[in-house]
Amino acid sequence: MPIRNLTTEERYQVILRIDNALSSSLNLDVVLGRVATELKAVLPLDHVALLLINPDEKTYTWTNITSGGEEGLELPGKDIPLEGGTLGWFIEHRRSTPYVIYEDLHRERPFAEDEIVFQRGIRSGVRVPLVIEDEVFGEMAVASFQPNLFTEEMAQFLSEVAPHIATAVANARAYATLQASQEDLYKEALLLRSELKTFSETDFIGSSQAMADLKDMIQRVAMTEVTVLIVGETGVGKELVAHAIHDLSARSDKMMVKVNCAALQDTLLLSELFGHEKGAFTGAIERKLGRFELANRGTIFLDEIGEISMEAQVKILRVMQEREFDRVGGTKTIRVDTRIVAATNRDLEAEVENGRFRQDLFFRLNVIPIRVPPLRERKEDIPQLVEHFVAQYGPGMNRAIKRIDSKAMERLMRYDWPGNIRELENVVERGLVLGSGEVLRFDKQLLGDSQPLTRAEAEEFTTLEEFECQYILKVLERTGGVVSGEQGAARILGMKPTTLQSRMKKLGIQPQRRFKVV
Repeated sequence: MPIRNLTTEERYQVILRIDNALSSSLNLDVVLGRVATELKAVLPLDHVALLLINPDEKTYTWTNITSGGEEGLELPGKDIPLEGGTLGWFIEHRRSTPYVIYEDLHRERPFAEDEIVFQRGIRSGVRVPLVIEDEVFGEMAVASFQPNLFTEEMAQFLSEVAPHIATAVANARAYATLQASQEDLYKEALLLRSELKTFSETDFIGSSQAMADLKDMIQRVAMTEVTVLIVGETGVGKELVAHAIHDLSARSDKMMVKVNCAALQDTLLLSELFGHEKGAFTGAIERKLGRFELANRGTIFLDEIGEISMEAQVKILRVMQEREFDRVGGTKTIRVDTRIVAATNRDLEAEVENGRFRQDLFFRLNVIPIRVPPLRERKEDIPQLVEHFVAQYGPGMNRAIKRIDSKAMERLMRYDWPGNIRELENVVERGLVLGSGEVLRFDKQLLGDSQPLTRAEAEEFTTLEEFECQYILKVLERTGGVVSGEQGAARILGMKPTTLQSRMKKLGIQPQRRFKVV
């Protein structure tokens, strides 16, 4: 619908809808995408872009604005100089030039960015300045692949919309700067805290042969530079092993940087691992260092590495092979000297066979595998672990525990602990909260049915996986099918809800099934 056919009331309604879109979020990608949708409803455009002046005040960066599932034009590989560009022109002529119309770039390309957009198929368009407190800080551009499509009335309408967009962009940039500063301070605090944490053998509680073998393996590999893959079930203490390897290594005076690969979506993970350049995407208002750079000459701990996408696997493989990478949106190759320690609760060999994990990356990671034994394989350590957790949590709960009920300890020793040490910790903590007096007892409901199996039951549960399936079903029956929350099965099992759901899927337990509460 061309602008000249819009009445004054229709113009007002379009601007009102744009204002509503701009005020709906502080996320530039979201709000500007909605603005693009509104503009496309009234203008014959194929492309919308935002161009913002960089902090150096000599160049500006181009960011695509897309609506829906559209793909933007390929971004230019470098910043555009203010001198000779449209933004430089607006700064010099702002009071006399509220917009610039270009009718056909095939005939004339007077500005610095004209060649860039022409090479990408753009022929005609309108550019309007974004102004705050009488200062030009950017511009909005609309464009078409066809020549001679934009009129003075269309350009005038865009100049009326521009102040609304300028205010929203300025607010969003200020908010993003504040959030980035808070995030940087938070990350710095975490990294400093990780530097202060040092390894002590007392961190590895237990005198079993399994624990002795684990500590011996840690001591052997720590002083080497080889990549280590820590494998083990959820809740066994894989992160503790990673800290021990770093703290006993020659890199202990440098940072150990942790990345939880399962907690980040793919785009965020790549930015977190490798950093990004200013303008790499909307909201990237400044360059950000990635975790590999922060861990230079130190150690990076890639937790849950079995969860990453194929794209991330390729990039991590490059770092391992070449010791180099590019930031997201960058062209400069960055070299690092970082030791990689990874951890997973998945069977990566099976993941390789199923095509979900690269074989070459698996071989690179699996130089020195360290298996952390589950608690059921070192039950003789349970009394020491219970004493440790009682000493850790008792004072804060005003519980002065002098002894642990012998029958309660027997139940703990009979139980198989699918949630491992994390589950034991939760059980002790809940026992301290729910109990009273100087003797620690445990409600057997905290553990489920931990009585020894009859011979018939033992024959029925022929494999650990079958037993685990039956046990999860029993816990779900007790919780009425609730997985998450304080009364959920994940809490009882000492697992994250996402981990339990993944386990249920693997075991064929349908999450929508109705369970009976017993």
